Amino acid sequence: MAGKVFVTGSSGMLGVECLRHLDATGWSATGVSRRPLPGGSAGLTQITVGSVLAADWLEDASAPVLHCAGLSDARAPFDGVTDLLSREVAAQVAFVEAMLARGWRGHLVYLSSAAVYGNPESLPVAEDHPLRPLGFYALQKVEVEQALGFLARHHGFGLSVLRVANPYGGARPLAERGVLRLLFDAARTGAPFTVNGSGEGLRDYLHMSDFVAAVARVLAAPPPPQDPVRVLNLGSGTGTSLNRLIGLVEAATGRRLDLRSVPSALEVASNVLDVGRAERELGWRAVCGIEDGVRRMAAARAAEEGAKC
Repeated sequence: MAGKVFVTGSSGMLGVECLRHLDATGWSATGVSRRPLPGGSAGLTQITVGSVLAADWLEDASAPVLHCAGLSDARAPFDGVTDLLSREVAAQVAFVEAMLARGWRGHLVYLSSAAVYGNPESLPVAEDHPLRPLGFYALQKVEVEQALGFLARHHGFGLSVLRVANPYGGARPLAERGVLRLLFDAARTGAPFTVNGSGEGLRDYLHMSDFVAAVARVLAAPPPPQDPVRVLNLGSGTGTSLNRLIGLVEAATGRRLDLRSVPSALEVASNVLDVGRAERELGWRAVCGIEDGVRRMAAARAAEEGAKC
């Protein structure tokens, strides 16, 4: 049943998409961010604050919080693990402790990442696979997941951790991160695109329409008090290679990419999520395949580029 919900980081790509979808499907959704909402967000409600993580904007002790604010750049540099823990992990944990200090005991939905699995032992990767982060971004997600799970069990609030595959296909395609944007940019400009290694490693790509539908279902069905921590993979459950993505982008744009191939001894293993738990517990499964998703993204980019002319 829809009700009140706060969406932190609502000016970011994932946050604003969730805010739009929740508002359109009957939720009383309020965004919380340091920056204004992007263009095309008329009618949405947002609280603009100096610091989202201070939690001084929270006035409802029971409303669920969809927590999209936090480290979004997977390539962000850090001086070491101590730097990561002090700058990113501690801030995220302090945010939840600040909410608890204000009497909040609602349902927290935390956006984690499929990157926490590192190089999986087998495919598809289920939620009980060992966590083996390969970089600072993934390590931050692992540490925050663990700390929030401890707080949820100790203080008695519901926690849903969503390990999200590579999301794409939002309403602002020119603002997206990830390989699909880079491929479309290369197709538009004619700039060379470098393929490191064979290009045959598989990745799981989740269209934004499927992602926001899953988030809404998670919010509508919080975990039970007797088992307050729930971890769910959100992905398509299907692997797509970079070489196939290249072919799909070329077909969608009608342009050949200028490809450069560079051998790599450090090619990352394939990563495809097992989404059976989300299907069983939420009745959710991704319905937008990669072919349709790339076509939609091409059309959205063309419309956005035309509007800028």
